[in-house]
Amino acid sequence: MAKLDNGPARGTRDLLPSEVVHREAVIGTIASCYRGFGFQRIETPALEGIARLTGGQGGENEKLIFKVLKRGLADPLPAETELSELTDLGLRFDLTVPLTRLFAHNQAKLPSPFRALQIGPVWRAERPARGRYRQFTQCDVDTIGEPSVLAECELLEATAAVFRTLRVAPVTIRLNDRRLLSAMAEKAGVERERQAG
Repeated sequence: MAKLDNGPARGTRDLLPSEVVHREAVIGTIASCYRGFGFQRIETPALEGIARLTGGQGGENEKLIFKVLKRGLADPLPAETELSELTDLGLRFDLTVPLTRLFAHNQAKLPSPFRALQIGPVWRAERPARGRYRQFTQCDVDTIGEPSVLAECELLEATAAVFRTLRVAPVTIRLNDRRLLSAMAEKAGVERERQAG
């Protein structure tokens, strides 16, 4: 009988107590800082419906999904069974898809604008490489219901405050937005026809 490997699954890692203490302190600081800007912490399930995970995004994202087999499948399966018939759930590959579902399901109970903060594990079915894991923690902050650029400004200000609080320095935020560049060019007297050049 072959000896079992005691290491974590390929592309994942164990965290020892000293690492967990440090991680919890950093996450606590991040959450506290964003809460100061009015962001509210949410939690969503690790599992989402496969139709939601594959709907709308398509392309590369569909290759990232760890699909979960349906319960109660026949054994053995008929030879002509399609893969799509075997799965109905998948592990979330980011925190945006679950946020949109949560908001659609609970919109009447949430303030407007809704400032959401979520910190949690995500899973991506990609080849692990040095520094890239199949399971990792993601921090996601979003504002829903504020159509103006103020929401983006607030996100940048809050994120800069997080980095300052964590003493990650120096941090430079670079903006690249055609609307901003056009407004600056217009203010400088450059005619709209010449702005494209």
